[in-house]
Amino acid sequence: MIKNKIIRSFLYLVVLSIISMLLFTYIYVIKYDAVKKKLKSKNYTNCSVLLYGTEKLFPGRVDAYNILYDKKSNILKIVSINTKIIISKKKGNEKTLNDLFNNDKKKNINTAIKNFHLNLQKIFDTTSKFDFYININFETLENITWKNKHLKFIISKNSFENEDLESLNRFEMIEYLIHLMPYTAIKIYKNYSLLNTNISKMSLILSSILRLKLSKPIVLFCILPVKHVNGKVEYNKHNIADFLRTIYYANLIIDDSDSKNIKINVKNASKKPRMAEKIVWFLRANSFDVLDWSNHPITYNKTLIKDHKGNFMQALKIAKALKNGKVIISYDKKFCHDISIFIGKDCVIYDELDKINQKRYKKSIL
Repeated sequence: MIKNKIIRSFLYLVVLSIISMLLFTYIYVIKYDAVKKKLKSKNYTNCSVLLYGTEKLFPGRVDAYNILYDKKSNILKIVSINTKIIISKKKGNEKTLNDLFNNDKKKNINTAIKNFHLNLQKIFDTTSKFDFYININFETLENITWKNKHLKFIISKNSFENEDLESLNRFEMIEYLIHLMPYTAIKIYKNYSLLNTNISKMSLILSSILRLKLSKPIVLFCILPVKHVNGKVEYNKHNIADFLRTIYYANLIIDDSDSKNIKINVKNASKKPRMAEKIVWFLRANSFDVLDWSNHPITYNKTLIKDHKGNFMQALKIAKALKNGKVIISYDKKFCHDISIFIGKDCVIYDELDKINQKRYKKSIL
């Protein structure tokens, strides 16, 4: 009897603690949560995220993302910024975003962060500031994510055969961070003092473990338009302006519009024989207009669907038809095709169709 009373008392305390915590969270969100207020008062809420290396972990590395949440369409638009972009063009002493940040960091990390964002404003041709920002080094990020082995494996990759594979890696990293488990809140709480952010501790915890999971936004991952000149990377001013106008700041509508006017190019990056040709016939049978197909010299483990002209919803439809594929916006209004598909080793839809056809053929013989 005494044992049962102790157990009941313990359960009552647990329930009371949970109710108290939920009540506190509710009161905080209603009265004090700045993120909630922004989301409620604005159709668009934006945030900048800067990740940088330390002497201990990924020295010299700089990753940067601009993030915009479109409340009406529930789309999370993420722009991956190529930090190899040349921002200072002094003769004989050209400097990239990465170079300038690391040079400033040797003197003062706060100055480095401030100048980095000022340089980004030049690239995006804007003087407006972000609603929120998070600046964090990879060492702190590793602590917050409980030294997650898979995430560390994704992040630690920093040498790629081409920009597509780098973009796929960055996209996978972002997706993994979005779906972190709730126990991450404990580490955010403990490491909050190591973050450079204008988001309060409680707001950051709520945003990381609740908001993204409850809203389940569509993630639109974009690459900042750049141009390659003599082996160097420069930002493409006109393409950036068009990209911001037609995609980043545009009100994208989730629809089921016609796919016939979208020009598609298919490349076999899987090394499986005749995969490009097979996928072409499959897509045409599903009302997609494929103009060209060929083999790709580099092998992709994952299927990549690149939207060049702002046909994100159509690219999603292709991914749905193929039953896989990461959709990435690689905006270039002068590109000859609207969408490029790189069939990766993970694309098994035609393997499955071949097996079905083989079974049907055997039955027809019998």
